[in-house]
Amino acid sequence: MKLEIVKNSGGKVVLLFLGYSFLPECVKHLELGEFDLYVVYDYCDMKLDTSFLQGKELYLVAWSMGVWACSLALKGFEFKKAIAINGTPCGIDDEFGIAKMAFEKSIDEFDFDGFKKICFLKDLEKINFSFNKNAKLELENIYKNSDKKAIDSICWDKAIISKKDFVFPPKSCEWFKCQKEFINAPHFPFFYYKSFGEILEIPKR
Repeated sequence: MKLEIVKNSGGKVVLLFLGYSFLPECVKHLELGEFDLYVVYDYCDMKLDTSFLQGKELYLVAWSMGVWACSLALKGFEFKKAIAINGTPCGIDDEFGIAKMAFEKSIDEFDFDGFKKICFLKDLEKINFSFNKNAKLELENIYKNSDKKAIDSICWDKAIISKKDFVFPPKSCEWFKCQKEFINAPHFPFFYYKSFGEILEIPKR
Protein backbone atom coordinates (compact mmCIF):
# COMPACT_ATOMS: atom_id res chain seq x y z
CA MET A 1 0.00 0.00 0.00
CA LYS A 2 1.12 3.55 -0.60
CA LEU A 3 0.50 6.61 1.55
CA GLU A 4 0.21 10.23 0.51
CA ILE A 5 -0.04 12.95 3.15
CA VAL A 6 -2.07 15.68 1.46
CA LYS A 7 -2.29 17.98 4.48
CA ASN A 8 -0.59 17.64 7.85
CA SER A 9 -1.14 20.52 10.26
CA GLY A 10 -1.27 18.44 13.44
CA GLY A 11 -5.06 18.46 13.76
CA LYS A 12 -7.84 15.98 13.13
CA VAL A 13 -6.91 13.44 10.46
CA VAL A 14 -9.16 11.97 7.81
CA LEU A 15 -7.55 8.64 6.93
CA LEU A 16 -8.90 7.76 3.49
CA PHE A 17 -8.52 4.29 1.97
CA LEU A 18 -9.29 4.46 -1.74
CA GLY A 19 -10.61 1.73 -4.00
CA TYR A 20 -8.73 -0.29 -6.58
CA SER A 21 -6.75 1.73 -9.18
CA PHE A 22 -7.66 5.17 -7.82
CA LEU A 23 -5.07 7.78 -6.81
CA PRO A 24 -5.29 10.59 -4.22
CA GLU A 25 -6.04 13.24 -6.87
CA CYS A 26 -9.52 11.76 -7.36
CA VAL A 27 -10.68 13.59 -4.19
CA LYS A 28 -8.80 16.85 -4.77
CA HIS A 29 -12.11 18.71 -5.18
CA LEU A 30 -13.27 17.88 -1.63
CA GLU A 31 -12.84 20.63 0.94
CA LEU A 32 -10.84 19.63 4.03
CA GLY A 33 -11.88 22.40 6.41
CA GLU A 34 -10.56 21.54 9.88
CA PHE A 35 -9.19 18.16 8.79
CA ASP A 36 -5.80 16.94 7.69
CA LEU A 37 -5.81 14.25 5.01
CA TYR A 38 -3.80 11.03 4.73
CA VAL A 39 -4.62 8.85 1.71
CA VAL A 40 -3.83 5.14 1.41
CA TYR A 41 -4.02 3.61 -2.07
CA ASP A 42 -2.45 1.09 -4.49
CA TYR A 43 -2.88 -2.51 -3.34
CA CYS A 44 -0.10 -3.99 -5.49
CA ASP A 45 1.51 -4.60 -2.09
CA MET A 46 -0.61 -5.15 1.02
CA LYS A 47 2.00 -3.95 3.54
CA LEU A 48 1.43 -0.70 5.43
CA ASP A 49 3.54 0.78 8.23
CA THR A 50 0.92 2.21 10.59
CA SER A 51 3.35 3.73 13.11
CA PHE A 52 2.70 7.19 11.63
CA LEU A 53 -0.89 6.98 12.90
CA GLN A 54 -0.02 6.60 16.56
CA GLY A 55 -1.36 9.44 18.71
CA LYS A 56 -3.51 10.94 15.94
CA GLU A 57 -7.19 11.85 16.20
CA LEU A 58 -8.40 9.65 13.36
CA TYR A 59 -11.53 9.77 11.21
CA LEU A 60 -11.64 6.78 8.87
CA VAL A 61 -13.25 6.96 5.44
CA ALA A 62 -12.89 3.79 3.36
CA TRP A 63 -14.28 3.30 -0.12
CA SER A 64 -14.82 0.22 -2.27
CA MET A 65 -12.02 -2.36 -1.89
CA GLY A 66 -10.43 0.08 0.56
CA VAL A 67 -12.99 -1.10 3.14
CA TRP A 68 -11.48 -4.59 2.93
CA ALA A 69 -7.90 -3.28 2.85
CA CYS A 70 -8.24 -1.02 5.90
CA SER A 71 -9.84 -3.83 7.88
CA LEU A 72 -6.65 -5.83 7.36
CA ALA A 73 -4.25 -2.95 8.02
CA LEU A 74 -5.85 -1.21 11.00
CA LYS A 75 -6.47 -3.91 13.59
CA GLY A 76 -6.44 -2.42 17.07
CA PHE A 77 -6.96 1.21 16.04
CA GLU A 78 -9.77 3.35 17.42
CA PHE A 79 -11.49 6.05 15.38
CA LYS A 80 -13.60 9.05 16.24
CA LYS A 81 -15.78 7.98 13.32
CA ALA A 82 -15.47 5.19 10.76
CA ILE A 83 -17.38 5.46 7.49
CA ALA A 84 -17.54 2.72 4.85
CA ILE A 85 -18.62 3.63 1.32
CA ASN A 86 -19.67 1.12 -1.36
CA GLY A 87 -17.64 -1.75 -0.02
CA THR A 88 -17.45 -4.28 2.81
CA PRO A 89 -14.67 -5.88 4.88
CA CYS A 90 -15.48 -9.14 3.09
CA GLY A 91 -13.99 -7.87 -0.20
CA ILE A 92 -14.32 -10.71 -2.69
CA ASP A 93 -17.26 -12.69 -1.38
CA ASP A 94 -20.27 -14.23 -3.08
CA GLU A 95 -22.71 -12.92 -0.46
CA PHE A 96 -21.21 -9.78 1.07
CA GLY A 97 -18.83 -8.48 -1.57
CA ILE A 98 -17.84 -8.81 -5.22
CA ALA A 99 -18.64 -12.33 -6.44
CA LYS A 100 -15.50 -14.42 -6.92
CA MET A 101 -16.45 -15.45 -10.46
CA ALA A 102 -17.06 -11.82 -11.47
CA PHE A 103 -13.69 -10.78 -10.04
CA GLU A 104 -11.89 -13.59 -11.85
CA LYS A 105 -13.56 -12.50 -15.09
CA SER A 106 -12.38 -8.93 -14.55
CA ILE A 107 -8.80 -10.25 -14.51
CA ASP A 108 -9.13 -12.72 -17.39
CA GLU A 109 -10.94 -10.20 -19.60
CA PHE A 110 -9.16 -7.11 -18.30
CA ASP A 111 -10.93 -4.01 -19.62
CA PHE A 112 -10.04 -0.88 -17.67
CA ASP A 113 -12.13 1.45 -19.83
CA GLY A 114 -15.14 -0.77 -19.17
CA PHE A 115 -14.38 -0.67 -15.44
CA LYS A 116 -14.33 3.13 -15.49
CA LYS A 117 -17.70 3.22 -17.23
CA ILE A 118 -19.40 1.18 -14.52
CA CYS A 119 -17.66 3.18 -11.78
CA PHE A 120 -18.86 6.55 -13.05
CA LEU A 121 -21.87 5.90 -15.32
CA LYS A 122 -23.09 9.32 -16.52
CA ASP A 123 -20.34 11.05 -14.53
CA LEU A 124 -17.63 9.66 -16.82
CA GLU A 125 -17.17 13.04 -18.49
CA LYS A 126 -16.29 14.62 -15.13
CA ILE A 127 -13.03 12.66 -14.77
CA ASN A 128 -10.08 15.02 -14.57
CA PHE A 129 -7.55 12.76 -12.86
CA SER A 130 -5.34 9.79 -13.68
CA PHE A 131 -5.33 6.18 -12.47
CA ASN A 132 -2.78 3.60 -11.34
CA LYS A 133 -0.63 2.62 -14.33
CA ASN A 134 -0.24 -0.86 -12.80
CA ALA A 135 -3.98 -1.43 -12.52
CA LYS A 136 -3.96 -5.07 -13.65
CA LEU A 137 -1.13 -5.96 -11.27
CA GLU A 138 -3.09 -4.33 -8.46
CA LEU A 139 -6.20 -6.30 -9.40
CA GLU A 140 -4.25 -9.57 -9.43
CA ASN A 141 -2.70 -8.86 -6.03
CA ILE A 142 -6.07 -8.10 -4.46
CA TYR A 143 -7.32 -11.45 -5.75
CA LYS A 144 -4.20 -13.24 -4.48
CA ASN A 145 -4.81 -11.85 -0.99
CA SER A 146 -8.61 -12.12 -1.02
CA ASP A 147 -8.71 -15.00 1.48
CA LYS A 148 -7.28 -12.67 4.12
CA LYS A 149 -10.15 -11.08 6.03
CA ALA A 150 -10.54 -9.18 9.30
CA ILE A 151 -14.24 -8.49 9.21
CA ASP A 152 -14.61 -7.46 12.86
CA SER A 153 -11.49 -5.32 13.26
CA ILE A 154 -13.29 -1.96 12.88
CA CYS A 155 -16.44 -0.65 14.53
CA TRP A 156 -18.27 1.16 11.71
CA ASP A 157 -20.46 4.18 12.45
CA LYS A 158 -22.06 4.50 9.03
CA ALA A 159 -22.21 2.70 5.69
CA ILE A 160 -22.89 4.86 2.65
CA ILE A 161 -24.45 2.84 -0.16
CA SER A 162 -24.90 4.02 -3.75
CA LYS A 163 -28.16 2.88 -5.31
CA LYS A 164 -26.46 2.70 -8.74
CA ASP A 165 -23.41 0.72 -7.67
CA PHE A 166 -22.54 -1.93 -10.26
CA VAL A 167 -19.22 -2.91 -8.65
CA PHE A 168 -20.19 -3.78 -5.06
CA PRO A 169 -23.85 -4.82 -5.25
CA PRO A 170 -25.87 -2.66 -2.81
CA LYS A 171 -27.29 -5.89 -1.37
CA SER A 172 -23.81 -6.85 -0.14
CA CYS A 173 -23.94 -3.96 2.33
CA GLU A 174 -26.54 -5.85 4.32
CA TRP A 175 -23.44 -7.10 6.15
CA PHE A 176 -23.31 -3.81 8.08
CA LYS A 177 -25.23 -3.51 11.35
CA CYS A 178 -24.49 0.20 11.70
CA GLN A 179 -26.55 3.07 10.32
CA LYS A 180 -26.94 2.98 6.54
CA GLU A 181 -27.28 5.98 4.26
CA PHE A 182 -28.43 5.41 0.67
CA ILE A 183 -27.43 7.91 -1.99
CA ASN A 184 -28.44 8.28 -5.63
CA ALA A 185 -24.94 7.86 -7.08
CA PRO A 186 -22.77 5.35 -8.98
CA HIS A 187 -19.89 3.36 -7.46
CA PHE A 188 -17.61 6.43 -7.44
CA PRO A 189 -19.58 8.75 -5.14
CA PHE A 190 -17.19 11.62 -4.46
CA PHE A 191 -18.57 13.95 -7.12
CA TYR A 192 -21.73 14.05 -4.96
CA TYR A 193 -19.97 15.68 -2.00
CA LYS A 194 -18.31 19.04 -1.46
CA SER A 195 -16.33 18.21 1.67
CA PHE A 196 -15.15 15.43 3.94
CA GLY A 197 -17.31 16.98 6.65
CA GLU A 198 -20.38 16.01 4.63
CA ILE A 199 -19.21 12.43 4.32
CA LEU A 200 -18.46 12.14 8.05
CA GLU A 201 -21.79 13.55 9.16
CA ILE A 202 -24.04 10.94 10.76
CA PRO A 203 -27.67 11.65 9.82
CA LYS A 204 -30.11 11.92 12.71
CA ARG A 205 -32.62 9.10 12.86
